Amino acid sequence: MFLELDKDQLSVLRRALEARVRDMHLRLGSEPGDEGFRREAALATQLLRQVEALERQAGHRACNIGDVESLPEEDDT
Repeated sequence: MFLELDKDQLSVLRRALEARVRDMHLRLGSEPGDEGFRREAALATQLLRQVEALERQAGHRACNIGDVESLPEEDDT
């Protein structure tokens, strides 16, 4: 699958993913959640990492990149 985005769209996508991942991790921290939700949180985190990498490749460094990268990684166990 191919998705073409300009730099502004990429920034909006990153901010939306950051908010979603943050909310998901907060929920997982306060309640265990089901396996489907844990998998969705892991996939959202992975997608956010990919978008951050695309921004770096495009030379557009995210201003809050350190905040989200400090979120815990999901175990695949």
